[in-house]
Amino acid sequence: MSKINPYTRSDEVIPLPIKVFAWMLIFAGCFFAYVFNFNPSLTNPSASISDYSSQLGFTMTAVRVISSVVALLISVYFNNSKFMAITLVSRVVGEWGDVITSLVLGGTLMHQIPLAILGAIELWAVLTLFKNIKANTH
Repeated sequence: MSKINPYTRSDEVIPLPIKVFAWMLIFAGCFFAYVFNFNPSLTNPSASISDYSSQLGFTMTAVRVISSVVALLISVYFNNSKFMAITLVSRVVGEWGDVITSLVLGGTLMHQIPLAILGAIELWAVLTLFKNIKANTH
C-alpha cells in the first residue's frame, strides 16, 4: 500500500517502471560508490589510488554517486514525480558529461556505450515524468 504524505498529491506519484529503474540505480550506485572509493581497478584495470590526486578524484566520484543515491532515495520515499524528475535531470547531465569527457580524453567504447545507454534511459524517464507532470498540472 502506498504511503500518503503531504508532499505528494495522488496524481503526482512516480510511475512503477521509473520507480523500479530508480531502485536499480540506487543499488548500482551503492556498489559503484564502494568501487570508486576502495577498489577503482575493478572499473579500470590500470586505475590506482596510490597518490593524492588519484585518491581525490576517485573519492570525489564516489561522493557524487552517493549524493545521487540520496536524491533518488528521497524521491522514491516521498513518491514524488517532481522530485524524481529533478534528480534524473542532474543524472542525465552527469552521464552525458561523462560520455563527452571520455570521448575527449580518448576513453574506451566499453566505458562510453554503457554510460550513453544509461543516459538515454534516464532521459526517457525524465521525459515521461515531464509528460505526466504536465498532464496533471491543474
